[in-house]
Amino acid sequence: MASHDLQEPLRKIRQFGDLLKARQCSFAGDEVVNIERMQLAASRMSTLIRDLLNFSRISTQRDRDEPVPLNGIVDQVLTIFELVTAETKADIQVKPLPTVLGDASQLVQLFQNLVSNALKFHRPSVAPLIHIQAQSIPAHELPPGVKPARLVKTYYRIDVADTGVGFNEKYLDRIFQVFQRLHGKHEFAGTGIGLAISERVVTNHGGAITARSQPGQGSTFSVYLPA
Repeated sequence: MASHDLQEPLRKIRQFGDLLKARQCSFAGDEVVNIERMQLAASRMSTLIRDLLNFSRISTQRDRDEPVPLNGIVDQVLTIFELVTAETKADIQVKPLPTVLGDASQLVQLFQNLVSNALKFHRPSVAPLIHIQAQSIPAHELPPGVKPARLVKTYYRIDVADTGVGFNEKYLDRIFQVFQRLHGKHEFAGTGIGLAISERVVTNHGGAITARSQPGQGSTFSVYLPA
């Protein structure tokens, strides 16, 4: 309800902005720029509200509990990003992935956010190269900092690796928090909510998520899910 109430005035702002832009021939240059800034700010606010709504909808429990083939999930996500993949000339390589028990709609959001980041944070003039692969990991071989929400004997580690701009690992704890951004909004679009959604989905499925990265050398996000 709050999301709807917040979106409504933004729609009005954008509609009146469109009407003003249609009359821009009678405006001075600065006035046109101000209208465009208003439209851009309203668009960013609308995106922020939508992302917050998605975050709030990820409850502490899964809506469903069924076998989910992750290759099918990734195929859905790659279809969503077909245009961006073509525009950036991205090379996305997907190896066989396991079937896990969970909620397909939440897992789509997880991989949608991870693939979106891998495509978005690519280095200028360098086509993104993304690898998605999985392997089985015994519980006693988990890295020290990985603490899954549910203890089982074996986990699947699914890696989403890219060759993008990367980040300093000293900020690792921050990137999964709401509104935390390591890059300016003028460098890369976004609201800073996608990875918070990803962590909540992984936690709902009894797993954990972490990342490895270095500035200018890409990032690898590792998702651990109970096997």
